[in-house]
Amino acid sequence: MNDFNRGVIGGGVETEVGLKSFMLGTYRWMMLAMIVTAGVAYVSGQAILANPGFAALLGSPFVLLGFVIAIPVLFGSVAAKLPRMSMGGVLTFLFGFAALMGVFTGVITIAYRADVLLKVFFMTVGLFAALSMFGYTTKTDLTPYLKFAAIGFAVFVAFAVLGAFIPAIAPTGTAQLVMSGVGLVLISVITAGQTQKLKSLYYGLGGDLEMMNKWAAMGAASLLLSFINMFQFLLAIFGRD
Repeated sequence: MNDFNRGVIGGGVETEVGLKSFMLGTYRWMMLAMIVTAGVAYVSGQAILANPGFAALLGSPFVLLGFVIAIPVLFGSVAAKLPRMSMGGVLTFLFGFAALMGVFTGVITIAYRADVLLKVFFMTVGLFAALSMFGYTTKTDLTPYLKFAAIGFAVFVAFAVLGAFIPAIAPTGTAQLVMSGVGLVLISVITAGQTQKLKSLYYGLGGDLEMMNKWAAMGAASLLLSFINMFQFLLAIFGRD
């Protein structure tokens, strides 16, 4: 087991208070971003109902490919520039990303009843909270599991994109259910690992309040992405009639 409190920036009690403040700040930004995602998803869904061609455009394999490529590029670019960015710039990224996720979430959720969406949303909240708590409290280094899950999820997404271009290989029925289960397991490991990584990051920031605030918003974007993926997998599994 590894000690993730190595490099602690202050006394025990003071450090724990600072860590909790950092993590709570991250979840606050995530909740605000989630509201933006939900609002945009609703508007996107209404636009699809009014103009079905909008759904065909967003569901295009080329749009999906561009979306999949854009996410890691965006996160990598912002993370590299984070020390030089203003807090306003980081928040623009966070809420812009939340809005983008809302557009594509609307395409998926439009096919489900409101009560089903609400049920699956609360299921996602419960699972996400449990995994985050585990990542926050565990003394086991989750880094190896996080790397494995990240690679597995990248392969999973690549297969999904390929299936969009070649519908014949896209899983259906039971195979689709199994694939959703695999995706759920992978994103669950990633969620716990991300939480632990944020906790470790706090200790490495050396009390730099400005960078803590920036990373809280950046971490919120990362956790939001995991939450939305988790929601979609649970919807695919439990949202069926």
